[in-house]
Amino acid sequence: MATSKVTILVLAVTLVASNAWWLFHALNTGITLTHQDVSLQDNKEALAQALAILPLVARPGASRTQVLGAATSAANYPDSFEKDGYVYVGRLGLKFTEGGQFVEAVPAWQ
Repeated sequence: MATSKVTILVLAVTLVASNAWWLFHALNTGITLTHQDVSLQDNKEALAQALAILPLVARPGASRTQVLGAATSAANYPDSFEKDGYVYVGRLGLKFTEGGQFVEAVPAWQ
């Protein structure tokens, strides 16, 4: 009789432990996939913005207003701000000379 009680107790503890591990694994997978999706959306927006400004910055004489307009139109959140010499629009940071010529683009999460 004592042996069956010990066996049942061991099996019950094993079942609870395995269910706890599966719960942890399921939550961890969900969180990981959520972070992966957000990262994918950020990269997708940055790529769309880069492709939108590419035709403008490839030709000489594109103005700051034109480049910012193209980047803003491709951004999900078109609010912009300036920091450390870059104008951040959506997921891109754009750098311009004093004369308004495009110099460089960097990802906003850098």
